[in-house]
Amino acid sequence: MKKYLKFVAIAPLFMAVLCEEDLDNCGFESPEAYTLNVENTATTYAANETIWLNAETSSMLVDFCNDTETPELVTDRELFIDGLFILKLNNQTDLNAEVFTDATINFDIGELFTFNTCAESTNYVPELTDDNQFYQYRLGVSVNTPGDYCMVSAYSNAFNLNTENNAQIFEAYNTLNDEIKFESCNTVFTRTGTDGHYFFTIE
Repeated sequence: MKKYLKFVAIAPLFMAVLCEEDLDNCGFESPEAYTLNVENTATTYAANETIWLNAETSSMLVDFCNDTETPELVTDRELFIDGLFILKLNNQTDLNAEVFTDATINFDIGELFTFNTCAESTNYVPELTDDNQFYQYRLGVSVNTPGDYCMVSAYSNAFNLNTENNAQIFEAYNTLNDEIKFESCNTVFTRTGTDGHYFFTIE
């Protein structure tokens, strides 16, 4: 009888732990990574020339709060937010890039998203396609200051690896063993290698 009473006493605590673990896992799965496409690839652009980018990802996600594992349409587009850093390259020995914040951004699809905290990246939310199958965005980036630049994802996305990314531009700035290091909002960020980024020159 005493053993039975002990089990009854601890059973609610055990169930509470299980429920807490279930709540921790509740929510939508992460969206599929964006692959950023440069529509007008070039090594060199004129000042104020627009570089057009586009990307899309599935709008269907699994909701871990439900018993079913069937993906469902997600209407909260902020779950699909994306962003990028526009970096001006330099050959310093501690940080070999700096965030360039004077670029002009134009949206053809999607719109700018602003955080309430410090954010020097350009962030944006996509739009749902007419058939509800994808979230997509299309934006133009233009820079008017001459120099060598790099665009890197602010999240875990990457530029299309099948597209020429002008990695040779980075050779003159490779002072940190194939790492791109830059500071934003008092935090140092690192991107390793040149794959998944897009380099270009403004003349």
